Amino acid sequence: MDKNEVWMEKRCGRITASELGQLVSASGKVIDSNVSYVRAKRFERRHGFSLPVSARAMDIGNETEPDIFRWAVGNLPECKAARFVYSKDLPEVPFWIPEGMPMFGASPDAYSEDDSVVLEFKTMVGNETVEFFCDERTSGEEKSFRVFKDHGPQILGLFLSNPKVKSVVLVKYAPVRDDIMKDLDSLLAPWRGVVFRFRREDYAESIEDMRRRVLLFDAFIDSDMNPSKMKEGWELVDGRLVKVEKEKKSVTG
Repeated sequence: MDKNEVWMEKRCGRITASELGQLVSASGKVIDSNVSYVRAKRFERRHGFSLPVSARAMDIGNETEPDIFRWAVGNLPECKAARFVYSKDLPEVPFWIPEGMPMFGASPDAYSEDDSVVLEFKTMVGNETVEFFCDERTSGEEKSFRVFKDHGPQILGLFLSNPKVKSVVLVKYAPVRDDIMKDLDSLLAPWRGVVFRFRREDYAESIEDMRRRVLLFDAFIDSDMNPSKMKEGWELVDGRLVKVEKEKKSVTG
């Protein structure tokens, strides 16, 4: 197997940081998309493979990652202060699995040699996205709010995957557009990257909440329960799924 196949095999059946957005909802309740995710992961665990998903945006991101890493090395102070590793340059793509959570993991796009800083790369896709993030008149608060809304679960997952990680630096990058003849600026032009920094100490409670969410969903994936029943309200108590009711709780194996 090539290294991408090895990486995909490690991910198969596991909840991953990049998928954590599928475990949450704005209301905090279990919704249809959460149930669909449980069905997909259950399929992977029971059959040993995942069904293909077509996502052009993901393909564009993968194609642009080497350029973003070069941009980061040329522009980020973190990369000037320490040596960083680009995961896809390694013989085997890293997949961090935290202690006590064997069915969860994450692959950093790049990271410092001591694992303390992770770089996460996001390619700007679509005119509106580029215009929003590259507009100097858009406030930093607006940009940060949108980034955490879109990528917050993954950021928490990166912290969750490795206790050594102290900060996550997310780069939103505007790639060269082949359909715009006047886009002649260097791939390393400072304007192409918008940087957001997240510190573990600022998200300790959210990381713990996400850990509990992952363990709850992992239990559902392994159970024989109809995933639709997740909407009825459950919690994990001593490794068992407990249905939360107004006046009483019933315990299932």
